[in-house]
Amino acid sequence: MASRAAAEDMGDTKPDTVLGRIAAAGRQERDARAMTLQKAMRLSVAKVADTLMDLPMAVIGAVVQGVSGENVPDMLDDEVLLMLMDGPRGCVGAAMIDPVVVGGLIQQQTMGKVQPDKGDSRPMTRTDAAVCAPLLDAVIARVAGILDDAGDRALIDGFCFGAKAESGRTLAMALEASDYTAIKLTVDMARGARQGEITLILPNPEAREEPHDSAEDGTAPQAPAADLSSTVMGLHAELNMVICQMDLPLSAVRALEVGDAFPLTPGQFPSVQITTTTGRIIGRGIVGQVDGMRAVKPQRKPLHASQPLRRASDEPLVDMPQVEEFVTARRREEDADEVSDQELEATMAALDAELTASDLPDLATPVAVADDTSLPDLDDLPDLADLPDLADLPDLAMQNVG
Repeated sequence: MASRAAAEDMGDTKPDTVLGRIAAAGRQERDARAMTLQKAMRLSVAKVADTLMDLPMAVIGAVVQGVSGENVPDMLDDEVLLMLMDGPRGCVGAAMIDPVVVGGLIQQQTMGKVQPDKGDSRPMTRTDAAVCAPLLDAVIARVAGILDDAGDRALIDGFCFGAKAESGRTLAMALEASDYTAIKLTVDMARGARQGEITLILPNPEAREEPHDSAEDGTAPQAPAADLSSTVMGLHAELNMVICQMDLPLSAVRALEVGDAFPLTPGQFPSVQITTTTGRIIGRGIVGQVDGMRAVKPQRKPLHASQPLRRASDEPLVDMPQVEEFVTARRREEDADEVSDQELEATMAALDAELTASDLPDLATPVAVADDTSLPDLDDLPDLADLPDLADLPDLAMQNVG
């Protein structure tokens, strides 16, 4: 009995005793070394923001509290970015990010610098969710890997970005668990440039709906058949928008600093090339803006790119100017000779037809010539022997041409 009483006293030591102070100091040291959920969040947010975005971000406040499923809709604010988080075994959670934090992340991604908030408000878009999702997924994955407590690990492990919620009402309809844990983080961006909150609302592991192990007849349930259309549309495709390309020496690249500007190639902006991660060009687009955000509108290919017009009957459908043929001087001479030959052949053919149609005598039949007695008698011509003698003429071959 004495030994049992002593053991009970030692297990119930008070801080004012020597053993109590030693036990309390040991628990504090153990708690300081343990990786709690709040500590894991502080370390992971700073590490992931620096690695993914080169952004100094620190968690200056972390609160973890339990929330009943009935009170979750009261926490959802339509003014912030609302996101649906997909979890293991089909469970669903939620995430909320202040517009101040969203704006800072977008500035860091586009301009490389976070500027102070000016108080301008705008509706959150799917583009905002796409920019914030990689940071959120990376933080959750890193936190789940360094937690010491198995309950905390089961709470957060396996969650990732699912979709942007249009409103708090639609997001609340998807949250069907009875108990949740809310993790509210107050973050500082770029050493005081901006401050805002990031909140995760995740269902407790014991409150998640377990899948049915078997059907009523005792057979294992059949997995739903995969829809090809849903599978294809759910694939992740990463595209790059290339405004222009330029060649720089290595010394110039090594000397680049934050804030350096590059001159764009004349005539390129606002046209961009849409390329894959491997550099293959798959289309072109025009740079613009949608809801105050930078956006690219893809240009559709013309119809003749996929359905070429080759027939003569397609000529009215081709939107091209009429171009006259350029004829050289040599070509004009050849065409003139060809025309002359054609005209000569036509003239000869017409003459032949005219001669055939005329009533001409047959040359093979002798033609009688009338005897005309009125002609003079050739015997009355003078005698050529009376001409003078031409022997006295000088010899032309012996004369010198002077």
